[in-house]
Amino acid sequence: MTSPSTPPASNSASAAAGPTSPCSKNEPAMTILMFDIDGTLSLSQGAGTLAMTRTFKELWGISNALEGMNFAGRSDSWIVPTALANQGRDCSPEDLARFIDHYVPQLDRALPRRRSRLCPGVSELLDVLSRLTVTVGLGTGNFRRAAEAKLAPLGVWDYFIDGGFGDDHPDRTELLAAGLERLRQHADDGSDVVVIGDTAHDIEAGHAIGARVVAVRTGYSEPGDLDEADVTLDDLSDLQESLAALLGVA
Repeated sequence: MTSPSTPPASNSASAAAGPTSPCSKNEPAMTILMFDIDGTLSLSQGAGTLAMTRTFKELWGISNALEGMNFAGRSDSWIVPTALANQGRDCSPEDLARFIDHYVPQLDRALPRRRSRLCPGVSELLDVLSRLTVTVGLGTGNFRRAAEAKLAPLGVWDYFIDGGFGDDHPDRTELLAAGLERLRQHADDGSDVVVIGDTAHDIEAGHAIGARVVAVRTGYSEPGDLDEADVTLDDLSDLQESLAALLGVA
């Protein structure tokens, strides 16, 4: 699997149609954006749960591994050991690696069947951000290979230069910190950091790493879950509203 890379340059006509960049592309990026995936960028329509359930069954004969678990905003590397612990089983690093190897093919099969899709406005927003002087990355609990499996078929994987993933750490704060360290290599030392997510876990972890948090109501939140976000949007469909929330670009 390849890592996220810088998207192809847009042609001059499409670039001219978008908002004006607040600074030159030759200058260091002054903002780092870290996007969550599930419920923020895309909706997998239960494909991830289905693929995980089938993987637990395939590897360990467990048919109800995720039953009763609330894992919205949790990392894959938290979900797998926790589910096994609930069944009285340990999870070694080798078990986790084997899980990933079996889970990703299951996910590849489940996503098109469940008709996964981008959340409103995501494609247009990422296209505009690719033409501005910002560092666009991921801050997701998905394993890196699972993140690619979810975003590549939807045509947006290459917009993200790098990020933090479930492979980095079970704890969301720690994986965001790991991703931020990678993304700072592509940005100015004094860059603002913005985390974009859809759960209370995104908000808590984002604030813990010193980021401003923009929450969206497109995912798995309950009433009151997003109250601590710095900005809350219904979705990302209003381009100008989204840019103002993320970058202060009117």
